[in-house]
Amino acid sequence: MNKRKKHVMDKAHELFIENGFQHTSIQDILAASNISKGTFYNYFSSKNELLISIFKNIYTELEWQRKQLLIGQDKADSVLFIKQIEMLIKTNNQYKIISLFEEILFTNDEELKGYIKNRRVHELNWVYNRLMDVCGPTSRNYLVDCSILLMGMIHSTIYMHSLVYQENANIHQIVQYCVNRILEMVKQLSHSKDVLLKPETLYNLINVQSLKDHDSGKKEILCLLYKLKADLKRAEEFFQTQEKMDQLLEFIEEEIEMRYPRYFILESTLKSLSLEVKDTPFTETVVTLAARIEKVFSKQNR
Repeated sequence: MNKRKKHVMDKAHELFIENGFQHTSIQDILAASNISKGTFYNYFSSKNELLISIFKNIYTELEWQRKQLLIGQDKADSVLFIKQIEMLIKTNNQYKIISLFEEILFTNDEELKGYIKNRRVHELNWVYNRLMDVCGPTSRNYLVDCSILLMGMIHSTIYMHSLVYQENANIHQIVQYCVNRILEMVKQLSHSKDVLLKPETLYNLINVQSLKDHDSGKKEILCLLYKLKADLKRAEEFFQTQEKMDQLLEFIEEEIEMRYPRYFILESTLKSLSLEVKDTPFTETVVTLAARIEKVFSKQNR
């Protein structure tokens, strides 16, 4: 993402938090970010798309950070699971996500409501899969129910602690407490066999949402791209043309974030990137990135 576009998103985000999404006009955003209306519409088709882009940028970074935490670690370690959930809570707090979500839910905007619904399903699916890592596949029938209870318990407990103590809640303490209670519950359910929602219910819901969300493949690609960018910055000794590498990665990212990415351009840029990383530890990562981009975008361009 180029710096100017990111600047517009940051300024708009500040206005949305300060004045509310509904009470912030495109003209307000133009004035705050010092751009023309033409530049705005070159980046975003509407104010809705701008807000969704802000959310996607935040959550793509969160997903990358959570994946980084697991590299070389035991996925069954509940301590890591707790840390990952803390990342979500702290991200929501840092960017005032919940207040924006709540404002949207009181409007008649079906596009934005649809995004929030998809986001909640995505997060529930993530919790379900991480509980599967921690508890093992034999517990899978009970983990959709436990995922719903866990997230509801965490959010309600944080809210009540804030009311009672009139200060910021201890996120780590609350998340740890709630996760431990849910893990105990999983053991109990393994004996009682009580189930409200089976995993198939979640799978079906995800499949329906994925038909509506054409950006689902973009999220994984952007996570791969962010990881590659971070790894390359820590390994400048492999390259004499770091500036060119940065330009190629920036160009790929901007193209992917377009509404209709052009595969032929991505393919050409990836070939140049492959030459730059040839005979380095990053060759395999670029091959994986190229394969994923081909799978997601090549058919859309035919």
